[in-house]
Amino acid sequence: MRNTLRLLLLVIAFVLIGNFVILRLYGDTLQSTHLFIVRGTVFYPIALLNLILGILLITFLVWEWLSQRKSLK
Repeated sequence: MRNTLRLLLLVIAFVLIGNFVILRLYGDTLQSTHLFIVRGTVFYPIALLNLILGILLITFLVWEWLSQRKSLK
């Protein structure tokens, strides 16, 4: 069960980082439309938040995995 939860959290972290990439790419395509204003106020802050949360989640999972390995020895 615990490994399943870790795997799920790892998938969620990769989805967040993938969302960062997609929002950055899609935000750049909005330059040619009348919605270019939302690029800087909506897409980029959400993309940055997704990147930060994804990196923090991966860091937490690696830190927890390493601390668990040390406690087993």
